[in-house]
Amino acid sequence: MMIITPEFLTTYDQYFNIKGEEERSRVHTKGLWHAVVHCWVISHRKDGCWIWFQKRAHTKTAFPDYYDTAVGGHIRAGEPPIRAVLREIQEEIGLQLKAEQLQLLGVTKEDAVFAGSPFLDREFCFAFSFEEAAPQFCLGEEVDDMVRIRLSDLREKEIYGAKIVPAVSVSHGEMLLRADQFCIHPGEFEHLILPRLEVS
Repeated sequence: MMIITPEFLTTYDQYFNIKGEEERSRVHTKGLWHAVVHCWVISHRKDGCWIWFQKRAHTKTAFPDYYDTAVGGHIRAGEPPIRAVLREIQEEIGLQLKAEQLQLLGVTKEDAVFAGSPFLDREFCFAFSFEEAAPQFCLGEEVDDMVRIRLSDLREKEIYGAKIVPAVSVSHGEMLLRADQFCIHPGEFEHLILPRLEVS
């Protein structure tokens, strides 16, 4: 019989001061501030700049089948953000990277309450980027697919409110996605990703 050890997260106040630790299962139901990591995977190719997104597995408790940043996950209590993002990258998309291959873009603050749901998402997010023209993904059980979106098309969705987004799926080729199929991370693309790529 396998014994599952509870995962603990560091909790914070709204100003990012440490308050203590709490079991992960209770963090969202109690609406506690905690820390997460995102990794944006960027591909500079001959046909333009592309941003990769994962399709969250159908079995996920939160936002199944939604499209999200290429990698995302919680920072465990006492775990440095760089170690957390490297762990999540390997678990979710199968890339074994080193710290020097990533760039920390900044830390965002997200306070999201979803209507009709007990899920309260109050988090500080350490956003990283990884650039590779042709990443060789090996998807973990939490990810069903990877899609790439051209930077210009992602800008249309994030900045100008486009409702339909052209994408290229690893599994299904060219496809059209609805904007409401994506997890929302207010300001992360606009303030951390877009300025970097528009000057590169």
